[in-house]
Amino acid sequence: MKINKRGVGVIGANMNGSWGALAHLPALLALPEFQAAAVCTTRQDSADETAKHFGIPHAFTDPYELAIHPDVDLVTIAVKVPEHEKLVQTALQAGKSVFCEFPLGRSSAEAAHLLHASEEKGVRHFAGLQSRANPAVRYLKDLIAEGYIGEVRAVHCSYALPLFPSRSKRIPQSRVYLLDKTNGANHLTIAAGHLLDGITYLFGPFSEVSAVLETQADRIPTIETGEIVQATSPDHVVITGKLAGGAIINTHIRNTHIGHFSIEVNGTEGDLVLQSNENFMFQIDSFTLKGAQPGNKAFGELPIPPQYALQPSGLPAGPAFNLAGLYREIYSDLENNTRLAPDFQTALAVHTLIDAVQRAADTGTRQSTEPLD
Repeated sequence: MKINKRGVGVIGANMNGSWGALAHLPALLALPEFQAAAVCTTRQDSADETAKHFGIPHAFTDPYELAIHPDVDLVTIAVKVPEHEKLVQTALQAGKSVFCEFPLGRSSAEAAHLLHASEEKGVRHFAGLQSRANPAVRYLKDLIAEGYIGEVRAVHCSYALPLFPSRSKRIPQSRVYLLDKTNGANHLTIAAGHLLDGITYLFGPFSEVSAVLETQADRIPTIETGEIVQATSPDHVVITGKLAGGAIINTHIRNTHIGHFSIEVNGTEGDLVLQSNENFMFQIDSFTLKGAQPGNKAFGELPIPPQYALQPSGLPAGPAFNLAGLYREIYSDLENNTRLAPDFQTALAVHTLIDAVQRAADTGTRQSTEPLD
């Protein structure tokens, strides 16, 4: 049967380490359902370089020209968070479906505005919350729902990042924007944001949260000049809370020299552990899943059944892997008018939860996250 290919235009995909070139384009090229139709960067020479490298037919410096091109059905926005609002509006102006990386905006107000604008325009919208397409995460969700460990009582997340700036590291000028809290791209919005979405996907909503946010590395030198930049973004995020089902959850996201990530789930009839194989970032990593039930003296590995993989066989673990699975859900949504993939509504829910975490840290008091009657 002939596949109805969907053309995708990626905004933000230069070959100098951009997320678009590192993850989105390799994911699209691995999927027969999509055609990487166009790319847009801020300079024509870099756009041409990316187009040549990936065999993309169209290269632009004007996002609107990309968006209105007849070969582009879906506009993907893979640039820095402060540019998201303007570029989503560009895609909407062209009347095209839009996929925006998370965080959706610099604030929940910005995210709400983009959701409203997209709904008003009547286009399909998708958010880059790709951990939901991870096969191990999807299998863990079903094991929990099926009662593999009985009633969930506790969830403990250990999250150590070697990525973000610390007192012992310099930062390239291109990443200085991460240090400014108002830009909406930091440990709280990115690392915690993706994790909070994964937690709600697995276990359902929170009912309350408490938090500590701290900026310990507040003066960071740049690599290029040694200039000291004042940091206002948190480099420690401690979240404790209660899920609507009654389970207690806690996590500590922090800077370390060696990365680590795991989620331990304790239930009335056993335990489950999701352990990262790369110890890089939750939304990117592959995982080993282990379980223990009454009578077991040790955790045993639980192989992931093949039906949980949305990705094409042979695609290796890495930045493109979860995105490829997410793009497959997006394709189904566009073709069949389903709602499998996370969208701007999903993203807004995460932004709203992040706001509750921020309030808890600011006030030092527990915050309810349940909707008001």
